[in-house]
Amino acid sequence: MTRYFKYVILGVFLFSGAFPSVVAEAGMYTWKDSKGKTHFTDSLHKIPLKFRKRDQGFKKYKSARPALGSPTARPGKLSLSRKPVRSSYTPGKLGNQEFVIPLIQTPGGNFMVEVLFDNRVKAMLMVDTGASLVTISEKIAKQLGYRTNSRSAEIPFTTAGGMVWMPMVAFNSVQVGGAKVEMVEASVNNKMGEMDGLLGMSFLGDYRVEMDTARSQMILKPLGKPGDTRWGGKSAFWWKNRYSGYAAKIRNFRLEAKKMEIAGHSKASNIKKMVVFYKDLQKKLDKKAARAGVPDALRTTQ
Repeated sequence: MTRYFKYVILGVFLFSGAFPSVVAEAGMYTWKDSKGKTHFTDSLHKIPLKFRKRDQGFKKYKSARPALGSPTARPGKLSLSRKPVRSSYTPGKLGNQEFVIPLIQTPGGNFMVEVLFDNRVKAMLMVDTGASLVTISEKIAKQLGYRTNSRSAEIPFTTAGGMVWMPMVAFNSVQVGGAKVEMVEASVNNKMGEMDGLLGMSFLGDYRVEMDTARSQMILKPLGKPGDTRWGGKSAFWWKNRYSGYAAKIRNFRLEAKKMEIAGHSKASNIKKMVVFYKDLQKKLDKKAARAGVPDALRTTQ
């Protein structure tokens, strides 16, 4: 297996019990069963009546909308700040706008956020900058109309539980608060229990990210410098990086598929479909670039 395939998703298998699929309006509940195991849920109706007593571990966590803060983190890095800070939030300023996102902190210290997929399905995802991609559960995939099977485009992920093959999907858009990213790759995990998924770097990588734990908020700031020329709201760096990234994945998946076919690997056809997967994204990127008037010099595939 080449180094290219060693995507790492952290946090998926780190929980022994079911993780919450929470909704901000409803809050989150924890309860203990007769064996003392703690469960998480967003629905009171999912908790048996006999376990809804506070002396039996039942508890409700209410969500709160935090105040604003300001981002100072480097691209792709997670910065933690426990001191309240002022925001330079300037609504309506295309390309230089930063987004302040309210979060819900879980008892385990992780943070959940509401995510809108393809402008129609909402889910609560755990923020995970250690995850290479956005990951969704099978339940959310089905709500979005994705039907994956053993013949789908798949790639292997190294997890705490070993190597796992997961189907890949591509969203037209993923939105968190006012921050919206188009053409977002995501994996589908069928072992997430009640958890809706992870918000990984295929979304977060479009921004500089700061986590203000004191106020339970995440601040997303576009990459690049104020005043940079932008096409479709994206900097020259973004366009070059997206074009070269897709091209590199197509080359690497094509090469890996050939090696796997020669070796008689059962997943060779799945890897061949990853080539098609990224070619489709490349075509969508070309259309987006044409609409935005991106110069040919930025559409490099090298």
